[in-house]
Amino acid sequence: MGKGEAAVLALALETGDTCVIDDQKARKVAFKMNIKVTGTIGILLKAEKEGLIHSAYSEVKNLKEKGFYVKKELLERLMNR
Repeated sequence: MGKGEAAVLALALETGDTCVIDDQKARKVAFKMNIKVTGTIGILLKAEKEGLIHSAYSEVKNLKEKGFYVKKELLERLMNR
């Protein structure tokens, strides 16, 4: 886990806010510390639900094309929901 993720976790622990982290190691630490976590895809799903974007799937697909890592299974679940 990097310094940035550690700082995000420390701030979330201090404030009680949900943190935004995609790094799997940092997410595991957050769960052990009972810190609420969301990630990029979670934010995109919420934006879609609130009508701010048309399709979370399309946005994730665009991010993937630009180098964002997403498991094939997760992308398929987004597509099929």
